[in-house]
Amino acid sequence: MHAAGRHKALRLPAAALLIFLMLFSASAVGASAVGGPLPPSDPRAWDRPDDPGGTIDLGWSESPSPGIAAYRVYRSETPGGPYQLVGQRSTDVFINYLGYVDTGLRDGVTYYYVITSVDERGRESAPTPELSATPEAQVFTAAVTPRKSIVISLAEQKMYCLENGRPVYDFRVSTGKSSTPTPTGDFKILYKDREHPVPKYPGCVCYYWMGFYEDYAIHAWPTYYGVQADYSSLGHPVSNGCVRLDPTQAHIPYEWAPVGTPVSIIPGPFQAPPAPIQGGHVSMGTAAPHTDWYFAEGYTGGGFNEYILVFNPGDAATAFDFRMMLPDGSSQTHTFTIGPHTRLTLNVDDFPGMSDTDVSVHVRAERPVVAERAMYFDYHGKTGGHVSLGVNEPSREWFFAEGYTGGGFDEYILVLNPGDAATAFDVDMALPDGSSQTHTFNIGPHTRLTLRVDDFPGMSDTDVSVHVRARGPVVVERAMYFGYNGIDGGTVTSGTNEPATEWFFAEGYTGGGFDEYILVFNPNREDATVTLDFMKPDGSVSSHGFLASARSRITIIVDAVPEMGDTDVSVRLDSDLPVVAERAMYFGYAECPGGHAQVGCTDPGILHLFAEGYTSQFFDAYLLVMNPNENELPVVVTFCRPDGTTVGQPMMIGPHSRATLKVNLVPGLSNGEFSIRVDTGGPAVVERAMYFSYPR
Repeated sequence: MHAAGRHKALRLPAAALLIFLMLFSASAVGASAVGGPLPPSDPRAWDRPDDPGGTIDLGWSESPSPGIAAYRVYRSETPGGPYQLVGQRSTDVFINYLGYVDTGLRDGVTYYYVITSVDERGRESAPTPELSATPEAQVFTAAVTPRKSIVISLAEQKMYCLENGRPVYDFRVSTGKSSTPTPTGDFKILYKDREHPVPKYPGCVCYYWMGFYEDYAIHAWPTYYGVQADYSSLGHPVSNGCVRLDPTQAHIPYEWAPVGTPVSIIPGPFQAPPAPIQGGHVSMGTAAPHTDWYFAEGYTGGGFNEYILVFNPGDAATAFDFRMMLPDGSSQTHTFTIGPHTRLTLNVDDFPGMSDTDVSVHVRAERPVVAERAMYFDYHGKTGGHVSLGVNEPSREWFFAEGYTGGGFDEYILVLNPGDAATAFDVDMALPDGSSQTHTFNIGPHTRLTLRVDDFPGMSDTDVSVHVRARGPVVVERAMYFGYNGIDGGTVTSGTNEPATEWFFAEGYTGGGFDEYILVFNPNREDATVTLDFMKPDGSVSSHGFLASARSRITIIVDAVPEMGDTDVSVRLDSDLPVVAERAMYFGYAECPGGHAQVGCTDPGILHLFAEGYTSQFFDAYLLVMNPNENELPVVVTFCRPDGTTVGQPMMIGPHSRATLKVNLVPGLSNGEFSIRVDTGGPAVVERAMYFSYPR
């Protein structure tokens, strides 16, 4: 009916429409058009009150004429036509031939309809008076997380309800008998009716009706004149084509599945898809673009996908070299050009010879750019993703506060030597009791060494902080893969080159399944006193002091700090001696369990740049802006899309507080790639957090 080429046009110029309406007026008192049938009675059109938009309901009463075979619905976007045939309801085939649901429309556009009757001789009536309706979203939702879908197996006579690819409900059903089979294929829930009369069968009402194709629906077993029909044959194909449910259970999928939920009907048995990749990651971004970016970590083998994101915030295009360094010291270099105010995404797995290997990367650009690396993985059954901003310059020293090798945690230190000569480096591992181990390694030019911390003697079940001291400049990252209280995932971060007396963290949350930790490593020979200022969204500040023992680490559980049990929170740390601070968070965010870690910021700035950014029904992106100042802070966020266009979003942040912007809700950014520029009217700390769950 709706396929291109099968639409029938009914073109009614104003004069013709007037004639039709005059004919209708005449027929209303007993005369049909040119001897044909009368049009249907009581036509009406209205916007559905409970849908996410794009849908108009139409209804009518029986034509007074006998022998009606079908009703036709015509639509136009202009008053008076021309009209296009959009639906035909056969009185013999369709159980609901006195109504039609028009879907796939544009919200805010007014549509015009007329309806005709067709008798058994093929004669078509004059049209009804013109109807009009304007679809508008009545139910507003953010980015869909989790993603819901339905699979119906005809072989099993079962319906499966899935969230992010994982079955959460299954129900016995009855589908169509052999003479009236249920169609197979991919559909979606088009509309829902809690109570759906069926004119073809007198007295029949189907509850919890979810229409998915033409006159087919998923619904509770029918009732007749208010009495529930016998449903003892549930689980056998006995319906007239619809999918029938146990009437005591039908409300569950009806309430669970929103309009738009994909529906797949398959002839064979259902096989559950692999678990989705899910988790979250966070980044501090950079205060300035640079011409050089280094990445020590990188892997493209079994279950890992690696991406390098390059953002050009400048006003002119630039070229850059993309060098990939392999474990044997060999490398590949490719050159790319990127336009102004745009971003380029490179999938490392797609380059020749890079599909199953450790790999480190050096981006060298003619003009300053920003580069991040994103990796999504299945690590021995632990799925997730992590992201890291590149390093601008190799260094001889790297510090990491976080580290753990106990129950379900695997920790790696990755050291890249981008230079032309071999070098040596020491790894100092500091334990909670103040003791430490030192191990020395050699690394060749243009290559990387991977150290699994769990494998060192005495390091198999402990908190541990790390200090890398190299003879020549190197780049160092730490990667951790974990199982934390039933939550799997992975984190990664570059270290910091030196301790500091002040650290800032914009992101932080202790509510609904989130656990937050601040890790403080004191590399000094003396104890340090640290003070943490916890800043809440209302501008209140709660300060608490802690002792960081010499050459060891303390772990502060933010959730356990008084009045911090269920809140957004940013943190400022002050210490009387230089220390290293990180934040680790583990979460069960909206069906996206995982964790992320981030080294703090030591110098709040007025410019913040992020290469990575993505939103979709599988990805939620947030921007966290912390104002550590005494006054309100004006903020302008600019989202730069791959085609060079931009979207602006102003914000105002109160003193000593933080604001959270969900990017999915910014107009024009609900689905797509982007990079971010944040300009603030004073020193600020900005982080980008992303949470995801996407099918494989």
